[in-house]
Formats: sequence, structure tokens, C-alpha cells
Amino acid sequence: MKQFDANKYKLAVPEWCLPGDSIFSIRLASELGLDGLQIEAGFPNTGFKLSHKRVRELYVETAQQYGIELISIVMNDLNNHGLRHGRGTEAGDIAYEHLDISLEAVADMGIKVLMIPHFEDNDIHTDEDRMHVVEALQYACDRAKEHDVTIAAETAILSESFISLAEEINRDNLTLFYDSQNYMCFRGYNPMDHLPAVYPYMINQLHVKDGIGEAWSSKLLGEGDSHFYEQIAWLKEHDYSGWFVFENYYTQLPLRKEAKDPIDLLKKDIETLKTELMK
Repeated sequence: MKQFDANKYKLAVPEWCLPGDSIFSIRLASELGLDGLQIEAGFPNTGFKLSHKRVRELYVETAQQYGIELISIVMNDLNNHGLRHGRGTEAGDIAYEHLDISLEAVADMGIKVLMIPHFEDNDIHTDEDRMHVVEALQYACDRAKEHDVTIAAETAILSESFISLAEEINRDNLTLFYDSQNYMCFRGYNPMDHLPAVYPYMINQLHVKDGIGEAWSSKLLGEGDSHFYEQIAWLKEHDYSGWFVFENYYTQLPLRKEAKDPIDLLKKDIETLKTELMK
């Protein structure tokens, strides 16, 4: 068996997938031998944690202390207050506050990727939704470009729909953040019908998780129906290099019932992915 190529492949985890998340997730990631961490901007009911300069400083200082790269900021509250509503609406104004805080944070913290999920309340359902999303992503890309930051949209819409959306937005710092289960669990699509088409648009960070049907993150890697092994084989064949981010929700049901310690589940996923990448 080949050796794991640590120069070609980097491994990370989102802070929300570790016990307790927040700043001490950096130390947990380091203890697991990972290279990076995704962090989230926070939520309005607690004042968006990354709006506080000292909190941003502590993330950066702690990451430097433990040798962990903060690879992207993720706007998870968009699932509750979506940009699709547009400015001048209650949800839309919260979403734009979230966006401005996140743009300020990536610039201040020296993080080069802002990830914008498009699910639940930020999913696109109507032409009006699409218009507002296009406007928001153009705004985000234009502000992000001032600091050499890339916007990575995470979505499970049809590949041709994403390509059309990207062409309408028409910004060279817009990319796709790929996820190995999202096509299957959110839309019922076989990801292998879309991965080849969207691959040229993908940033060099992607989520790996698995599950059965609409139950996202309900199985360890390779134990669900997301075509995990096919996707990894395709990415290897097409010389993908960059970050694999373990986004199984190890601390949540039903997955956490599979071990006494959720960290053991993450360790198993790390081993599964490394084994596939070394074949």
C-alpha cells in the first residue's frame, strides 16, 4: 500500500462536529493529527461570535499555538435566516448582518475562504429567491476580492443549475464548496451524475460525510448510500489535491450512539479516508 501523501491531501474538521466545538476544538484537531479547522461566524441570538475582535484574535492565536490552519469561515445561520429573502426583510437583514460580519472576520483573521451554504432557509425555490441570491453573492464576491478572499457556495442544486447561476453572478472569486452527501440527502441525486460537471468550479476544500436517504450524517464514511467510495476514486483519478473536511456529526444522534466516545468515530472516518487515498 502507498504512503499517505500529506503534501497533496490535507485533513480538517468543522468545529461544530467536535464535542463542545468553539476554540478548544483547535486543540482537539491537533491531538487527532489533523491539519485544519472550519469555524462558523456564530448566530444572532448570541451576537455572532466573530463580530468580537478579541474572539477572532483568540481563534488565530490558538490556531498558531497548536499548528492548525483555519481554512474557512462558514455562515451556518443562513439555514435559519437566508440571503434569498433580500434586503429590507427581517430574515434578509439578519442574513446581511451575518454576511458583513463574516466578510470582516475573514479579512481580519487572514482566512482566505468564506463558505456560504444554500440549504433550508437559504435554498433557492423561486425566481425571486434566485435574484436575491445572485445580488448577495455578487456583493460578497466584490467585497471579498478586496482581501483576496474566495467565496465558496455550498449547494446541491443540479450541476447545470449551479453553472448557470455562476455564469449569471460572473465573479472570478466565486467557487463551489462540494459535499459528498448533499446531492443524495437533499435532492436524491446520484452525486456521480454531477461531480464531473461541477469539478472545474470546485474550491480545494470539500466535505466528506455519509448517511442513508435524507438522514444526513447518519453513517460513517462508506457505510451509507452517498456513493462515497466512487467519489473518492473519481477525485483521485482526476488528481484532486487539497482539503478533505470530515463533516459527519459525531456528537449528534443517531451517529453518536455507535461509540462511547464520538472522537473514536472521527478516528475511524480518518482511517477510512486515508485508506482510500492510499490505494
